[in-house]
Amino acid sequence: MIKIADYLPRFNRLLYTSLTLISAILLGGLGKLSESNNNTALAQENIPISGSGDAQLQPLKQSLTEFMRHRCVGAAVLGVSVKGKPVGVWGFGRMKGRPTNNWNPACGDDMQAPLAPSVAADTPMRMGSISKPVTFAMVRWALKQTARDRAGLELTDDQIEGMKLFDPQHYPPLIPGFNKQYPVAIIPENLHAVFSGKIQFPVPVKDSKCANLNSGFADKQWQNVTLGHFLSHRSGLQRSAPRYGEDIIANLPVLRNLKIPADFHAQEQLLVNEWGSKSVSLAKNQLGISPSAGYFLPSPTLTETMQVLAGRCLQYPLGQYHYSNTSPAFPTIILEQLIASGSYAAKMGKPATHQGSALEVFFKTELGISTAADRGIFMTQGVENIGAREPEKRHWNGKSYYGQGWDVKRPHCIWKGSFCDFATWLNPKPGRINWSWNLSQVPFSSRNTDLSPGTGSLAAEAEVFLKFMSQYWVGGYENNPRIGEKRKQVWNRYTAHNGALDGTYAWAIQLGGNRNPKEWKLPPLDDKGRILDDFANLKMYAGLLPDGVDVFVAVNQRADKKCVDAKGYNCGDAYGLLDNFILYGVSQVNWNLVAPRAVKR
Repeated sequence: MIKIADYLPRFNRLLYTSLTLISAILLGGLGKLSESNNNTALAQENIPISGSGDAQLQPLKQSLTEFMRHRCVGAAVLGVSVKGKPVGVWGFGRMKGRPTNNWNPACGDDMQAPLAPSVAADTPMRMGSISKPVTFAMVRWALKQTARDRAGLELTDDQIEGMKLFDPQHYPPLIPGFNKQYPVAIIPENLHAVFSGKIQFPVPVKDSKCANLNSGFADKQWQNVTLGHFLSHRSGLQRSAPRYGEDIIANLPVLRNLKIPADFHAQEQLLVNEWGSKSVSLAKNQLGISPSAGYFLPSPTLTETMQVLAGRCLQYPLGQYHYSNTSPAFPTIILEQLIASGSYAAKMGKPATHQGSALEVFFKTELGISTAADRGIFMTQGVENIGAREPEKRHWNGKSYYGQGWDVKRPHCIWKGSFCDFATWLNPKPGRINWSWNLSQVPFSSRNTDLSPGTGSLAAEAEVFLKFMSQYWVGGYENNPRIGEKRKQVWNRYTAHNGALDGTYAWAIQLGGNRNPKEWKLPPLDDKGRILDDFANLKMYAGLLPDGVDVFVAVNQRADKKCVDAKGYNCGDAYGLLDNFILYGVSQVNWNLVAPRAVKR
């Protein structure tokens, strides 16, 4: 094992320390260093950096720029706070393409394209699964607030987590310790009926991972599943959700009891009322569908998706940890039940609907942060060019970082005899109408979750997410502190959560206590302590990490040409080292000289 103290020769370390102290005195005191010209020390990197922060954080910024160079990253944001107070927030790189002309041709970027605008410090970045701790904090808040307002009950996190959501004897569920039912329904009645075994599930799901449910009723294990099982990934769910097309879209007639053409026409009329007859008619023309032969249907709701889930058995024993991207679905549904607007976040293509959503109300009332459909924290849209404040997502597909695909948000069927056939919709080339009612492929490098917005669709500005991290735990699936619980000014515990989608990789890290990482893998270091571009030959390094330091970092890609072409490592392993680059940078900072202060932007 190599110790960080061995990275630099003794003379270099002493020289660095002396220069730092002299600079501090000249600039007016220790712990209050600031950057005079946006990161002069990184000028040789030629990666533009905006924002400001304590100059002592230079090693952390250096580590991130090294990761960006080695992994061909076009854009990144970084936020750092000490005991809840920001000490640095920055944007790195450019909003599209390569960040600099001083760039490795092996990255595969178009070196002739003009450089795009720089990433600002308040640029929002998609967070992937870091959306889960936000969702879980929100559902705890909504359940406590509603119980207080409706019944004068002060609930604990244990009582919230202990409620059995599908108890066949109690709807709404019993509150542990009070022997009372929750004052309002928190699960739609039709979902409670199917998951509690009162009625048969509408759609069986073929699943090779476990036996079919021949009885036609949901797995009996559901009757003992609590909210806490969802919040800790212990409900028995497998990782993936039912298939969006074959399992959900194709079964919309069953889920909505649509039998005759008039039923489908009524569904299409809902879209006409929302988007106008011109949009719907134009889309039919593009698909070559005559007005009376085919119908557009509203996209499936999260409740309908969960109805399909009832036809799939629970793969694992109750209480056993298995990470599942379906777990946030029911907490999201609970939020939609309890919030007056009935929405978790803004609807696709309707930014005004962010106002009054659970996301908007929670951040305003609990954290004092005003948000909008593209400000602060919000549900990022599934395709590019909606929410232009985000950098364009990058994901090397073998030819380009900016692939295109068929958006799946406009299901349609064609009436054939006695049923409406979705086969045309399931085949993307003849006709997947995208969100704007056009028949064309759209930039789609950032895969959506195809499930709930609470699973992985949120984007946030770094400083806003630091505020969230100062008040709530971002990790804790297997032990205390539990994810989404209030932090209560505790700075000596370690938790972390990452998020990954095509076009996204992010980490939220709360450092503190004896559970802080003591060692981590990295590519080799040179004699100046800089991380080299050698991801095939990792080494273990040890270091000391501080208490009370929170870090939020996000980059706009999860695959690059170099890792796709590499033989000694893969992209998943390479991007999985982002947090280790950050930990190394943190370990190189003299935190005794960092002064918490408000960041000036």
